[in-house]
Amino acid sequence: MARWDPTGIDEADFLPEQFRSADQASIDGQRQTLRWYRGLILMLVVAAAVSAVIGPGSGGHGSVAPLISVAAFLAAGYFWSRLRRGNPQARWYAARAAAESVKTLAWKYTVRARPFGGPADSPEVDEEYRAHIAEVLRTFEDTGVLAPGAVPEITDGMRELRAAGLTARRTTYLRVRVEGQRTWYLAKADACESQSVSWGLGTVALMIVGGAAAVAQASGAISVSLFGACSAAAAAIIAWTQLKQLRPLVSAYQLAAKELDVVWGKLSVLDPNEPDAEATWALLAGDVEDAVAREHTSWRSRRAFPR
Repeated sequence: MARWDPTGIDEADFLPEQFRSADQASIDGQRQTLRWYRGLILMLVVAAAVSAVIGPGSGGHGSVAPLISVAAFLAAGYFWSRLRRGNPQARWYAARAAAESVKTLAWKYTVRARPFGGPADSPEVDEEYRAHIAEVLRTFEDTGVLAPGAVPEITDGMRELRAAGLTARRTTYLRVRVEGQRTWYLAKADACESQSVSWGLGTVALMIVGGAAAVAQASGAISVSLFGACSAAAAAIIAWTQLKQLRPLVSAYQLAAKELDVVWGKLSVLDPNEPDAEATWALLAGDVEDAVAREHTSWRSRRAFPR
């Protein structure tokens, strides 16, 4: 039998199909949500900008502005109705919660974390794992984010890593799960911070331009109402950043990364040769998965298009 190589494994090598299907459903829901919200906000800005800039007295084209604004409002209404009926935002977060629930349980089983500690080959543990996965499948069966008839699965990769020694399991877990998740959190925090700063500067610039345009219009220097267009654009940026929750996500991701730093230290100093090393490992690794899952399990209740 080939020796287990903890440096060559990736999550895709052993995570069950339920994770992949829920993960893809979450990605699709996210894309649909952002696309429809983007269209809704853009059309509202177009309607406001057209009525503000191409208004009466702007070169004889005032009769065109109402028609363009009505068309933009109708398009905005279409996007709003799609969000209302389809509710892709709820599907996005339900799918993410399902995917992360399956991933957490799979990792717990694979590295023998609580409540799936004990010997590598244990029919009782296998049955307990399947029962937990079945509960997740029942929880999300009405959301449509998992394939109909999905059944709990233990992959060959999960069994192979579970059968490895504690040193190999710890090496793989720290590299693939802990460090991988920490790197993801930090990268997402940096991206959200950068977007938040950029959108914030854009909002300030629009406010300055709008204020200057209002003064210029009041003094008779210009005849078009740029103030209204700038106000609408600034409001759209604020709505978009609130939708994406950039600032809260920065704090949440940074906090999660710090928690994983602490966990890394505890797992790294664990001596595999101690008599109770497996029991200690089961507790510590279980705590890691609980910490990682805490954020994701709250998504479903926090994100849904209001009905």
